[in-house]
Amino acid sequence: MRLAGLLDPAAPVASVLSTWDAGEWEFAVEDVAEILSDRHTPLLRTDRAAVLELAAAFGVSAKAASALRWCPDLEADDEWWREIEGSPRAAAVEGELSLEIAPGHTLHGIELTPWLECGACDDVLVRLDDENARSGRARYQVAVIHPAWSRQPEPPPWPSTVLFDQALDALDRLESCFRGALEADAPFVD
Repeated sequence: MRLAGLLDPAAPVASVLSTWDAGEWEFAVEDVAEILSDRHTPLLRTDRAAVLELAAAFGVSAKAASALRWCPDLEADDEWWREIEGSPRAAAVEGELSLEIAPGHTLHGIELTPWLECGACDDVLVRLDDENARSGRARYQVAVIHPAWSRQPEPPPWPSTVLFDQALDALDRLESCFRGALEADAPFVD
């Protein structure tokens, strides 16, 4: 399975290959897409197309396409989101949010991990790190927050915040923001 070469060596490639060898091809293809997605693996367009073609052949194209949305396009001139988790940028965002989120705000007192940043505006996708999610008993909730960058507490409901139960819904929000910015920059055609 050539696509297994796209996976990080630390990934559970052996389980994907054993699933493939057992004849459970659709599950193996889903696993490849999910592993790439979980690691936000940057993909060339040809590799993305190969995964999607294989997924279509085994009837799991919708699941694979949804998962691969989390994988940056190596050939894109501009990406509509940037992963910032664990970076100096994430630390700056986290510091700013700790200043801005005042008592009375929906997220006050909740541990946040900045995860993605919109490529068109200051919106940031954060993960709400509660004990149930960390232990695997519940899914992580996420929020899209628009920091004011004021370096001071903001009166609730600022910074503006939208909570999501599913990360894909938040990703849709970042994508629509970026697409809207592209359309706003497009030349007017009569």
